[in-house]
Amino acid sequence: MSMEAKESSGCDKATEAVLVKSEDMPEGTPECKGFDFNKGLDYDALFKSFIHHGFQATHFGLAVEQINSMLRWRLSHQKFDPNKETEEFKDKQVRENTRCTIFLGYTSNMVSCGNREIIRYLMQHRMINCVVTTGGAIEEDIMKCFFPHYMGDFKLRGKDLRLKGFNRIGNLLVPNKNYIAFEDWLKPILAKMLDEQEPTVQNVTILKKHFSRMMLRTCKAGTMIIESETSKIKAKSTILSINDIAMTGKMEEDVKSFLDKISGDNSEIKLTLWVPGEVFSPSKIIRRMGKEIDNKDSILYWAYKNDIPIFCPAITDGAVGDVVFFHSYQKEGMIIDTAQDIKKINEMAMNAPKTGMIILGGGIVKHHICNANLMRNGNDDSHY
Repeated sequence: MSMEAKESSGCDKATEAVLVKSEDMPEGTPECKGFDFNKGLDYDALFKSFIHHGFQATHFGLAVEQINSMLRWRLSHQKFDPNKETEEFKDKQVRENTRCTIFLGYTSNMVSCGNREIIRYLMQHRMINCVVTTGGAIEEDIMKCFFPHYMGDFKLRGKDLRLKGFNRIGNLLVPNKNYIAFEDWLKPILAKMLDEQEPTVQNVTILKKHFSRMMLRTCKAGTMIIESETSKIKAKSTILSINDIAMTGKMEEDVKSFLDKISGDNSEIKLTLWVPGEVFSPSKIIRRMGKEIDNKDSILYWAYKNDIPIFCPAITDGAVGDVVFFHSYQKEGMIIDTAQDIKKINEMAMNAPKTGMIILGGGIVKHHICNANLMRNGNDDSHY
């Protein structure tokens, strides 16, 4: 073989090795293509186009697509399942109004930065059903109602800033006066809540027919009202007397027997009740804070207005805990009941026909939401 033939053969082999013949792409394979701004700025089209941008933009586009699917979902999209659903869900309107329960978890830095305004928008427009966050997110949302956070630099030395009364969160600066304003605002609210935890004795007058429909139960102290159809009487109140006749220590049967001797369903009955104080859970404290701040820039305010629970298992890990600590020297006895909240969030997940999770950050906010959804054998959509 001549030298020229050898060189030609070697070149052919190299070409075959490098330029392997491409197979045809499966029909319908999406093309990689970006958004054309010459067509004008259309945010819906822009976000939709990210799914075909490639790299991380594709993951973002998929998240947008799936979250929109969560928002659009209605129970009416699927047939009634007698093995999983109760009778009430046979109603067409009920199915149309039953939506995906969306859990949002975020760490405090999401409120430190400008994402606070995005989260507030979601709460304001009821796009979220449940929130789990950390202690810093609670205090900083309130703090920003009084004074702003400022832009700084990642390179600023913490020691130098501390001497000037500033705190650094990444490249953000928070003056100490912001924390002082928060604590001064929370102290009287906490004091009032502590007073509300104390039991009281109340006199209530109701009609016999209303009393007859109450659910009673015998307890150590006598007879307790478990459920009442009137807002005048708080659940778990213990009956001390009826029409000035002592009922302390009397069993449920004794109370009903005494009631039968009173003629006329419309007869008035005077009750003296031992009324238990309010035991606050973290979510109840946060709800109260949202009510008291009364500021439309606040996440907590819109959570209160739209009855969206915010759970914070570590509520005392921050400025709220500091206020609880200092206030304990003035008056002890503040109870924060986390058992109420774990029951509430778990039942939210268990009773939801469909759930979705959006997690911004990790740690307790992620695990708390995942654990609640574990009670229903997992969620339907997850976004981290």
